[in-house]
Amino acid sequence: MASLLLCFLLLATASLYSAGETKKYIVYLGDQPHPSFDAVGHHHRLLSEILEGCYTLSMNAFAARLTDEEAGRVAQLDGVVSVFPSRPRRLHTTRAWDFVGFPVSAPRNLTESNVIVAILDSGELHQYQLCFADLQLICVSYEFDGYGIRRIDPTSESFDDKGYGPPPAKWRGRCAFSGKLRCNNKVIGARWFRLDRKVPANDVLGPEDHKGHGTHVASTAAGIAVPGAGVFGMAVGTARGGVPSARIASYKICYADDICNDEDILAAFDAAIADGVDVINLSWERIPEIVHRYTRRGAYHAMRRRVLTVSSAGNQGPMHRTVVNYSPWMLTVGASSIDRQFGTDLVLGNGKRVTGVSVNTFESSGKFRPLVLGFEAANTGMSFLGQMCGPGSLNPEMVKGAIVLCKITGGAGVADSVVKEAGGEGLVVQMTMPVDRAEAFKIPSTTISKDDGVIVDDYIKNSGGKPVARIEKSLTFTPNGTFVASFSSRGPNPLYSEILKPDLVAPGMNILAAYPTYLPFTNDPTDPRRSRFQLMSGTSMATPHVTAAAAYVKSFHPKWSPATIRSALMTTAGAIVSPNSTRNKDLEYAYGAGLINPSRAVDPGLVYDADEGSYLRFLCTKHPNTTAVSILTGTRSFDCRPFARAEGYDGLNYPSFHYVVPESTRPSKAFFRRIVKNVGDGPAVYKASVESPKGVDIVVKPERLQFAQPGQKMVFVLEVSVAPVLGRPPYILSGSLTWNDGVHSVRSPVAIHYT
Repeated sequence: MASLLLCFLLLATASLYSAGETKKYIVYLGDQPHPSFDAVGHHHRLLSEILEGCYTLSMNAFAARLTDEEAGRVAQLDGVVSVFPSRPRRLHTTRAWDFVGFPVSAPRNLTESNVIVAILDSGELHQYQLCFADLQLICVSYEFDGYGIRRIDPTSESFDDKGYGPPPAKWRGRCAFSGKLRCNNKVIGARWFRLDRKVPANDVLGPEDHKGHGTHVASTAAGIAVPGAGVFGMAVGTARGGVPSARIASYKICYADDICNDEDILAAFDAAIADGVDVINLSWERIPEIVHRYTRRGAYHAMRRRVLTVSSAGNQGPMHRTVVNYSPWMLTVGASSIDRQFGTDLVLGNGKRVTGVSVNTFESSGKFRPLVLGFEAANTGMSFLGQMCGPGSLNPEMVKGAIVLCKITGGAGVADSVVKEAGGEGLVVQMTMPVDRAEAFKIPSTTISKDDGVIVDDYIKNSGGKPVARIEKSLTFTPNGTFVASFSSRGPNPLYSEILKPDLVAPGMNILAAYPTYLPFTNDPTDPRRSRFQLMSGTSMATPHVTAAAAYVKSFHPKWSPATIRSALMTTAGAIVSPNSTRNKDLEYAYGAGLINPSRAVDPGLVYDADEGSYLRFLCTKHPNTTAVSILTGTRSFDCRPFARAEGYDGLNYPSFHYVVPESTRPSKAFFRRIVKNVGDGPAVYKASVESPKGVDIVVKPERLQFAQPGQKMVFVLEVSVAPVLGRPPYILSGSLTWNDGVHSVRSPVAIHYT
């Protein structure tokens, strides 16, 4: 198979040859046609038809600075598939392993040493990244970040290489640390990408971790077991990665200026594939469709080379249709809670306690302090901004020594900095959005719900004009049931409506993992606190859990395709159970197939497979935009005619079912065709059982599948019939199909959506 070459060429001197304003463009020419093909020379010859000179840096594509007119001329050249502008992108944000039924004692396969995991992460609200693998699995971490530098601190005890031999022979990466930092036999690789070589003053062209998130995510995935982990006496225990014997390599793509360039993203995909990875972790939040066309292109080429891309669903929940990374050849991950939460009590002067959520490491002196409302302590003419504790809005004379109550719709933002700068001694954030993610602040702080805010307001009104309060140090407690994090992005799929997204969920709230001790606890230079570990939340914290699970499955089944591994993870996922139904009211649009169970995924019984031809038939039948398919596949003009029309409502052998009802007032029906493969140890007989929501009839034909031997495939059809709905229809209805042979339970969600 021809290797994938992503050759990037930067025309730094393009402006010398053209009078117009130049911009960065990516010129995409598809796959490298032959291993001996001189891609760099070919790129030179193409550009010589437009410009007089250039220089090269490193899929068959290059990046160049061109005027709009030059870009148009390049697009017309023979062999050019597409030309598109390069834009900056924003990035996304341990007990968890035991919570998903993956204990230290889980069986391990020594062939894990042949598995390589690549992690490309980024985020919006809390986009962190990580990487993992096991028993010398090479774990490659590509770091994106919307808040700054996300790399790795190789000196962390979570990355101690004691007992490790040299890197596996298959590893083709390298180490680019500068200064005193060095790779070792645990962190075997570290690289950076910045093709224009422009970095902000507080960053460097190197993979060093200046924010801590890269270290956190890498240890979540592949950190060795470290006893005595915790945060200032809280959440104490042993921290470990999902596959703690893995090797780690870090790839830096985003910088402290909040910029992640398209050419760097594609270069990272190419590097990961060229390095021989088996799974890619992509924690990347972007504007749907604008950026998705770049990530789905990289993920598509990875799929071609039998590399699974595991991607974050995004952190824009709980709004509907906010899920990102939704292509059917990607595995999309949402964030769930775990069985640990951090409660921080606000004690009012009348003795009442309001329990909020935060990671408050400050010991309480027991002293009550004045409690003031942000809008009442605002500078003249800034009441509205003061209510949210916005920058420069608070009057120091009214805030000094007090606890300030700020009322904010979403996250706390810079409220703690604003209150601290004004002389405040504490912060209470009242949020309109759900309160479930524990944050660390620069001063004693807690986050409370709107309902709890009413209690505080009533106390202030009846306090005789002198309300007081104190904030206690956080304590851990066990929440009631499992739920999907409020910030985790929801479906339905904004582009491929037939495909249910997200695919599943994994722990992504309040995850404890390693943190550099040379960084302040809150990244505030004036914060004197230091910690070996930190708590973080985000779908990019959930994604590495699934990537590690995929690597774990791959170690037992090295020949399984990306789609087969995805199927194994989805059909063995556990149900999301919460006594509070409002927390999971979005059903499959929040959690997909459910919560991962890595131990069960190794032996799923039946699997739903798909290859490149499957995806092309799906695109040509359901989304027949030949221009888009041409760009995706790297062909000048893609011809859909050779591909037989995909059968069934969705036209793809996917492990879940999603039916969009065209008209709620009339009966409707959809047929789904599926092929399942027996991956058990021998003959098996599976019987189907369905759960149908009210007003929906789900029928499976045949209801019994008899497999004579392992590897055998069989076809079935699932029929969904929907009765008319009088009045306003529900947004989503939830059903399921389960195949059971007495040993394996292979479950698929069946979601019905009313437009």
